[in-house]
Amino acid sequence: MTDSKPLVESLRRRIRAYLDDGDRLGLFDPRSNTEVAELTEFCLAHADSVAVEVVETLAWLHWVRWQVMPDQRDLDIAQALFGQLRDIYPELTPAEFRNPDRTQWPYAGARVLDDLGLDADPAHLDTAIELLEQGLDSVPTGDPDRGVHLMNLANGYIQRFDRAGAAADLDGAVQTALDALRTGRFADLGADVFRETLERAVDRRHDLYHRIDDLDKLIDVARARWRTVAADDPRRVFRAVRLSAVLQDRFERTERRSDLDEAITVERAALIGDRTDLDAALAEIRDEPVGDPDVRLARVVLLSGHGTSLSVRYGLSGVDSDLAAAIVVCRIAVEMMPERPAGPIGLAIALRMRFLIAGDPADLEESIRLARAAGTGLSPGDPEYGHQLAVLSQSLRYRYEHRGDLTDLDEAVSTGRAALGNLAGDDPERVLCAVNLLSALRARAVQRGELSDLNEAVEIGRTGLASLPARHPHRPVCLSNLALSLMDRFEAVHDRSDADEAVEAARTAVEILNPTDPDRQAYHFTLSRILRSRYQDTGRPDDLDGALEAARTAVALAGADLPTRLYALGELSVILTQRFAETEAEADLDEAVEYARLAVDACPPGNPNRAGYLYLLGRVFEAQKQVDSAIDVWRDSVGAGSGPPRNRISAARAWGAAAARRAQWRSARTGYAAAVELIPVQAWRGINRASQELLLADWSGLGADAAACAVHAGPPGEAAQLLEMGRNVLWGQLLETRTALTDSLRKQAPDLAERLDTVRAALDRPL
Repeated sequence: MTDSKPLVESLRRRIRAYLDDGDRLGLFDPRSNTEVAELTEFCLAHADSVAVEVVETLAWLHWVRWQVMPDQRDLDIAQALFGQLRDIYPELTPAEFRNPDRTQWPYAGARVLDDLGLDADPAHLDTAIELLEQGLDSVPTGDPDRGVHLMNLANGYIQRFDRAGAAADLDGAVQTALDALRTGRFADLGADVFRETLERAVDRRHDLYHRIDDLDKLIDVARARWRTVAADDPRRVFRAVRLSAVLQDRFERTERRSDLDEAITVERAALIGDRTDLDAALAEIRDEPVGDPDVRLARVVLLSGHGTSLSVRYGLSGVDSDLAAAIVVCRIAVEMMPERPAGPIGLAIALRMRFLIAGDPADLEESIRLARAAGTGLSPGDPEYGHQLAVLSQSLRYRYEHRGDLTDLDEAVSTGRAALGNLAGDDPERVLCAVNLLSALRARAVQRGELSDLNEAVEIGRTGLASLPARHPHRPVCLSNLALSLMDRFEAVHDRSDADEAVEAARTAVEILNPTDPDRQAYHFTLSRILRSRYQDTGRPDDLDGALEAARTAVALAGADLPTRLYALGELSVILTQRFAETEAEADLDEAVEYARLAVDACPPGNPNRAGYLYLLGRVFEAQKQVDSAIDVWRDSVGAGSGPPRNRISAARAWGAAAARRAQWRSARTGYAAAVELIPVQAWRGINRASQELLLADWSGLGADAAACAVHAGPPGEAAQLLEMGRNVLWGQLLETRTALTDSLRKQAPDLAERLDTVRAALDRPL
């Protein structure tokens, strides 16, 4: 017989029928005896080249026969055959026939692990682990190979976890790998191989549970691997990438500044060593010939990570050299691998940070261009897709705040929503992405008055806050932005519960704020604005006093931080003007003028905030009886095309009212007319009807005031026109919509349009 395969398959079916179903007859029937004899003959005839499965099948057949009907001959044959297998293929050998010297079992288990393929029988992996576990019980503590046996067992646990997902295997792997390291006996493998096994085990457990103690272990082992690698070892850059990543992970979770500093030190050492000229060293990295692609990729990853680390540290300490270095490093990363999204994303963030300090629009434009470029080739499901969208959304929002282009704001909202939908629930960037979207929605609500934007902002704020533990470092920013959203909604619909919740949230944000937080002035500004808004509703003096104190703190802390300083200056001017109305203290008014002027001067033409600060300055001038100066700045506010319509309407109305009180009818008519013409812009057709009605309620009577001034100034026809414009905003929009729809229908379906026109004419015909 030349082919043993049919015999092996038939006998294995008989063995399996007994083991699975207890079928004994198949082991002893005449056909079985014939197959055993033929396979034995084949085995003897091919003794030098017999396949392992032939020996294994015969051994198992005699072994199970002996279990059913003990016959010493079957046992002797089984023992002889398994003896041929036990040292080379221990995974195929029952425990009863293994080497009686258990100190040899760990070696056998290691051989099984070495030979296991991805599609290997899981039972073989279990056998390898069993051999290592039971054999280690017999290996003396001082055995020179004990550490290697423990490391092999840890690797076996890791393999089994990767296949079956049993968390207990990870615990066993971590403990066994630690025990292996503690033996101090690494044979000729070296300690780093043992540390690598421990790192793999802890890394998997950290991914499973996200426990801080596992992160601490990861940092310890990554630090040891970094410190023991030679300066000229090509693996050095990989060790630096790993250590930097876990240090930054712990920094994000604990805000431990030493972790960030250590990450920066490691990154710099791996990139430029002990050289002092950063630019020259980076240029050398950029221009070096492309060698090992993995090493080059690791260097680019390290460059991007270094840029991110420097940007984060700049945000904490404000050291200009950190931001400058971050931009240089990120540029090198982009130049080396422009197709890798992390590089453009990191550079976009750093440039946006520099724009916020230096105000160069070119930085913001490049930030947006880079953020868009980073999205090329990305799609939902890619790990970096949500991050890229979040960066783009934030840069677009800042460009809106700088230029006032509503298309930027609309894109910031839509992109922010997409980013939030593509970031995992436990992604550390998710909270800040939600805050950015909330801010964009608030800004759009201010511009357009859409109540649904405010409702969405409040919901985002509450959801984000609910997901954070009590001491999470992002709780203050979530509380503060939720407070602003609630106060915006209170000012729109006048629900006192929104105001009270906003005050509580803003106060809590200030109370739990890290005293070294570089943005703490923004939290005090938020508290000031919210207390002042509630004061306007309740008239409680303690709210006004608290608002003034918080505003002064915000201005003092802002320093050169222009955006926050600008808002705080305007807020302080408003509060002082309100207090003057209560106390008539001239010092308050003088101080209010000073702060209002500073706010206007800090707002270049085109900035969407300029119209509001001009309106504010006019109010202060009016309180000082400088009516001509007030009208002049209100006129400028009306002409600021990028400001929110509400601010410009307020300025136009104030202009008209002030001129009317002085009987300057032409000027009053012009001011009121400007206000009436802006109302359709505020209550535009893009927002829902309920929001339109809320907005129009604020300007009731404006058309009548405009018409009254026009009567005095002439001609009379203009008065009627202004009156109708002020009263019929929504009706006019409906007519415009009807005309637009009719024209569209004539183009798309002329026959239907003609039939409808006939019906309309019949309905219009008098009875």
